[in-house]
Amino acid sequence: MKLRKYSSSMEENTNKNHKAEPGHKQTILRTDGTTSASSNPISRYAELHAHSNYSFQEGASEIWDLLLTAKNIGLKAMAITDHDNITGAMEFSQAAKELGIKPIIGVEITLSRGLSEPSGTKHLPPNQPHITLLAETAIGYKNICRLTTRAHVDAEERKYPNLDPIVLKKHSQGIICLSGCRQGEISKLVDNGDFESARHAASKYLNIFGKEHFFMELQQNLVMGDLQRNQNMAKLANDLGVGIVATNNVHYHIRDRHRLNDSLIAIKHNKSLEASHRERRPNDQFFLKSAEEMSALFKTLPEAITNTTKIADRCDFDITSNSIYDFPSYEFLPPGHTESSYLRKICEEAAVRRYGSLKTNVVTRLDQEFALLEKHQLIGFVLQYYDIIKIAREVQEDLGLVEPGLPIEEDPPGRGRGSSVALLTGYLTGLSHIDPLKFGLRLDRFLPETYDGEKLPPPDIDLDFPREIRTELILRVHERWGYERAVLTGMISTYRTRGAIRDLGKALGIAHDDLIRLSKHIDGQNPITDLTKEIAELPEFQDQIDAPVWHMLLELAQELNHFPKYLAQHPSGMILSAKPLSETVPLQRSAIDGRYICQWDKNTSSDVGFVKIDFLALGALSQLSETLKLIYKQTEQKIDISRINFEDSAVYSDIHNADTIGVFQIESAAQMQTVTRLRPRNLTEMAWEVGAVRPGVGVNDGVTLLIRRHMGKDPHWQFDHPLEKPALERTYGVPLYQDQLCELAMHVGGMSGVEGEQMRRAFTRKNNDRHIEHWRKKFIKGALKNSVPSKAAEKIFRKFHGLYQFPEAHAFAFGVTAYQMSWLKHYYPLEFFIGLFNNQPMGFYNVETLKEDAVRHKVKVLGPDVNLSGEKSHVESGALRMGLTHVRKISTATASSILKERSATSGKGPFISLADFISRTGIPLEIVNSLSAAGALDSFDDLIINTNEISHSDGNSNAKTVDRRLLRWESGLRHRRRGEKKDGSRQLALEMPIEQDMVTLPKENEWERMIGEYATIGMYPEGHLMAKIRSQLPAKVAKSNEVRNYANGEQISVAGLVIRRQRPSSKTIFLTLEDEFGHSPLLIWARDYKRLKPLIKQSLILARGSVSRREGTMNIIVQTIIPIPKSIPHFDSHDWS
Repeated sequence: MKLRKYSSSMEENTNKNHKAEPGHKQTILRTDGTTSASSNPISRYAELHAHSNYSFQEGASEIWDLLLTAKNIGLKAMAITDHDNITGAMEFSQAAKELGIKPIIGVEITLSRGLSEPSGTKHLPPNQPHITLLAETAIGYKNICRLTTRAHVDAEERKYPNLDPIVLKKHSQGIICLSGCRQGEISKLVDNGDFESARHAASKYLNIFGKEHFFMELQQNLVMGDLQRNQNMAKLANDLGVGIVATNNVHYHIRDRHRLNDSLIAIKHNKSLEASHRERRPNDQFFLKSAEEMSALFKTLPEAITNTTKIADRCDFDITSNSIYDFPSYEFLPPGHTESSYLRKICEEAAVRRYGSLKTNVVTRLDQEFALLEKHQLIGFVLQYYDIIKIAREVQEDLGLVEPGLPIEEDPPGRGRGSSVALLTGYLTGLSHIDPLKFGLRLDRFLPETYDGEKLPPPDIDLDFPREIRTELILRVHERWGYERAVLTGMISTYRTRGAIRDLGKALGIAHDDLIRLSKHIDGQNPITDLTKEIAELPEFQDQIDAPVWHMLLELAQELNHFPKYLAQHPSGMILSAKPLSETVPLQRSAIDGRYICQWDKNTSSDVGFVKIDFLALGALSQLSETLKLIYKQTEQKIDISRINFEDSAVYSDIHNADTIGVFQIESAAQMQTVTRLRPRNLTEMAWEVGAVRPGVGVNDGVTLLIRRHMGKDPHWQFDHPLEKPALERTYGVPLYQDQLCELAMHVGGMSGVEGEQMRRAFTRKNNDRHIEHWRKKFIKGALKNSVPSKAAEKIFRKFHGLYQFPEAHAFAFGVTAYQMSWLKHYYPLEFFIGLFNNQPMGFYNVETLKEDAVRHKVKVLGPDVNLSGEKSHVESGALRMGLTHVRKISTATASSILKERSATSGKGPFISLADFISRTGIPLEIVNSLSAAGALDSFDDLIINTNEISHSDGNSNAKTVDRRLLRWESGLRHRRRGEKKDGSRQLALEMPIEQDMVTLPKENEWERMIGEYATIGMYPEGHLMAKIRSQLPAKVAKSNEVRNYANGEQISVAGLVIRRQRPSSKTIFLTLEDEFGHSPLLIWARDYKRLKPLIKQSLILARGSVSRREGTMNIIVQTIIPIPKSIPHFDSHDWS
């Protein structure tokens, strides 16, 4: 086996290199990183060169594992020096301080050349030299950020950061520089025997950093040459009068992790373990060692050990307590105004427009909000957001999306989400569309109560914008603030099950086909911990599962779980700063549009206190805007969607009946189930519905409790303690919102508002068990002080469980939008569905499902037509005509060129024949064929083939139906006659007859037409697939409109296309089947999932089970899935969501 060869070669390498050093007294190393007893006295030691898994496919240990090991072996200080980034710096510092270890922030930075080499010299990765930089002071930290930024921004290739060493001098203050690992310039020169160049390079580093801030870095990893190199470098350091320091170049916390480290490096270089010997570390000695072990390794150079703690003592920068970020002040004040007076003026003018006058309750609320905003120095913060809203309005006006001069608060260009929706200030400045006074929204979650000395965490204001303005808006914000002061947040992509198996399997040399087959079988949502059991149950892997290489795959996959893979761009988060952000956190180029991102994710950005703005693209807002424009165009009626009747019983009736396909936020299977049970009758209850379908509510059966109590079915329910009442009375004792978590922390747990907010934020972190336990203890301790019995306190704490919930104001915001969309669907279905079609992809359903729903609402859907369609869908004689861009392969540019050629201004008008269309547009044959399959060429009346009949499943035929198979043949002939050159351009050619080249082909049947339509436009303009195959199904298969007639517990068989699959954290499977009459909801219990799993993935399902009716909802509990007859064609369907 390759595995054994790999393992033995590692052993031989380690033993050989260990024995090769003369004069070294061998230390017996255990796999847990400790050593056997030694007669050497224990020296104090600090590890100053360590890599976490944030070194991205270099480090093989998580930060917490490194620090726990450091604590266990007695280290009092430790540095993190990841490759070219400080992504893990905050997490490292917080965890280290919690464990009583002094954290030191550093980086191992890659240089483009050595200082001994002439300017302009360039090395290719991985041959570029490294140096180790440690932040001694706050200024040193800033300089590390600047240097790391330059390494990324100035590099020729984004993936290979490197720093021109000429920049070091400018940004050297406050940094302690170590000469680097064996990949360092001086180490390599010494290894090569070029002592003169080594002295020259060392002198240059000494000149840049100074004698007190430059050290020769010595490493003894039991590799051939380590001892000799250390002796030579120590001599050179003595000659130059600089210090020496020992490090172990740590890449994993315990020795056993070397296997994962080797595998990660093989993955990084896209090689197998066997082929990556040169790239991998030479042995398994790069783990975190104790002071005793390091002292034994540097017995002849004790100064190198002593200096580690001296350097650690000098490094006094603390990223967790030093203020490294300043809130951005508002720089665009009109003359004569302060920030506060300007914001007050904006709010009062808007209030007069919205309320008719400055009413008493408005003034009172503004006074309250301004007092809190001024106390927490957030006035400028709100004005920054107002400025962004103004820029968004400018973009809208420039794109012709709104009429100029419209007040922002009357039709905001975006919509706020999150707790900020509770701000009246936000409502009046266009940050929100929700009137907090009307709905009694509380400020506690956005601006919590603080005790003396407490610092309020920077609040988040998330903004949803229509898709069509978001990209331009981000660019203009970049322009206004500059790329160093307006930077996108980083996002850490982590390993999931399938990716880990794929990458590790390749590194281990497992056959590609085996990995592909395995990836298809395993559940991508399962944690890696379940993998061994899952694979053992697959019959086709029974022969391999006991092989050593497969054992290693599963062990390594377990270790790789949740490891960072790379740093990506957050899809929406942007940070604003008063000073260049490259002084606070390194910046690097994004893979998208030349944007810049910071090396911290949203959690670290929040910990530092960054003002982070989320620019979210919400398709529903684009749909809403387009629908309102269409209504105005069709009826000349201008609708103020914020002032519609929000208590319309007809609209709520649609919602109660789950007529919510295409309706924002309430169209999923889970939302449909909940909305039919809860039956909301006002916006408060719509907010309940939105908030209820969250993991943090459902985990304790909170949805059922809320509904039963609301419906009066549990009239004797009680609070677990009276102190719960202020927080939970409004939602029947169920913690529905994040705000209530914070309120319980205060009322029951005796915490401040800030502590409650900190606890809430901790619950949102990944792998947060340790955080939850910390806050649980604090909550219980505070509850006991408030005379709450421990049993009751534990029960109350378990209610919110640390899982995700919405803020209350956010739920209101989404609930209002959901109602508005339902209102539009009810009263203006044609315009609603056109807006929905034109903003796909969006929501939960494919185009065919949307089409069927449109038909149920009396909206006729017409397929695309090159003579009748526009670029997008539009109204045509009271029907929806699909746009050309809905056809696969038809880009906006192609559609535009067709429309331009067809326009009256072209002087040519509509296309009169296929030959005319091909000749005038000159579009490629594959696009013509795509239009043909979509039916977009059916209207030509001079087609040679327009007399062919199509056989229909119902026995009818239509002599005027075009045979698209022959149409594609004719298209090919006309393209050949067109005279196309090799470069794709056309030359003039006489129109040649083609009749003699036409052939007799088998007639196109109905299946083929439907397959072509589905492949090109994702739907069938006429009919439904299930209507065509109904006759081939067993006689007792119920139609979806018959399911309502079945009693609870009655057996039933149903069939349909799978339009939605969902597998939430409960492991219960929800399927939605669609037939020609509607939908059937299926439920598969977790215990049945594995038995039915292979058949669940089919696009067409025939299921048997029993009807389950509960609180107005109905599901079919699946017991058996029957294979579909082979005579029925198979179609694609949605995958897991």
